[in-house]
Amino acid sequence: MIRTLPEVEMQRALPALLFVIACGSSGEAVPTPDAQPSGWQPLITKAWQLDPASETTSDLQLVTIESEIFAGGIRPIAPIGTHHTVLAKGAGDFSGVNIVYASGVGTNELMFPPGVGMRLDAGMLLGLQLHIFNTSEQPLTGTSGVEIFHVDPSAVTEQVDLLLAGPSELSLPPGEKTVSHTCTVTERQTLFALFPHMHQLGTHFKTTVTVGGETRVLHDAPYDFSEQAFLPVEPIVLEPGDQVTSECTFFNTTADTVEWGESSTTEMCFSILYRFPAGGGGC
Repeated sequence: MIRTLPEVEMQRALPALLFVIACGSSGEAVPTPDAQPSGWQPLITKAWQLDPASETTSDLQLVTIESEIFAGGIRPIAPIGTHHTVLAKGAGDFSGVNIVYASGVGTNELMFPPGVGMRLDAGMLLGLQLHIFNTSEQPLTGTSGVEIFHVDPSAVTEQVDLLLAGPSELSLPPGEKTVSHTCTVTERQTLFALFPHMHQLGTHFKTTVTVGGETRVLHDAPYDFSEQAFLPVEPIVLEPGDQVTSECTFFNTTADTVEWGESSTTEMCFSILYRFPAGGGGC
């Protein structure tokens, strides 16, 4: 069960959220029923409205989990205008390991392997950050958010979270450029799903892992901004010192240098990986 955070507490918590640039105050979370939940149900949603040819990069909604939830799958609620969605936990100093979920244009649902689940504790604060973008000449409205697939807690033996492997800075001059970033893990963890993420200038994405000195390619394909999917990965165990490398190729068609950022007119390069156990450390 979920309750929305009071307005005063919400304002106090906003500076701590990851990727915060601006905030909105409309929209309500959809509560989880008091009865034993099962199947797909909304976890958190946010209603929004955009003027023609406008965008908001950090439209926020905060909720507090009232009773423990176990999720065996997760998917976005993403009507036209939803550029990306980030769901994060905590109200302190946010970091990559606190991100619960991320999605982009065209992201599919993700079901976790049997026995693997995401635990959301009673009292946990969740922040939904939406980047919404209206390219049309008419006003646009919608409700975006995240749904989870409820599972029986007794069926969960491993808990999941996310590893974000990629640079926090980019500088892309006009023309083609390939950027590579290597993340060295510090704790044992098992990877099972990959979400490659760039923006509109991205043309190719490659993710490799180096395990015990041997390199394995997880993904190597052209990138399509309109089809950002979670890709299942045969579970692979990383030990401390093993590495994840994200290699992104961009073609900057503008006359200006494009930097890292959240807007559709800026860029990112992240291998977003689901893993277990939760709390496996960052890069």
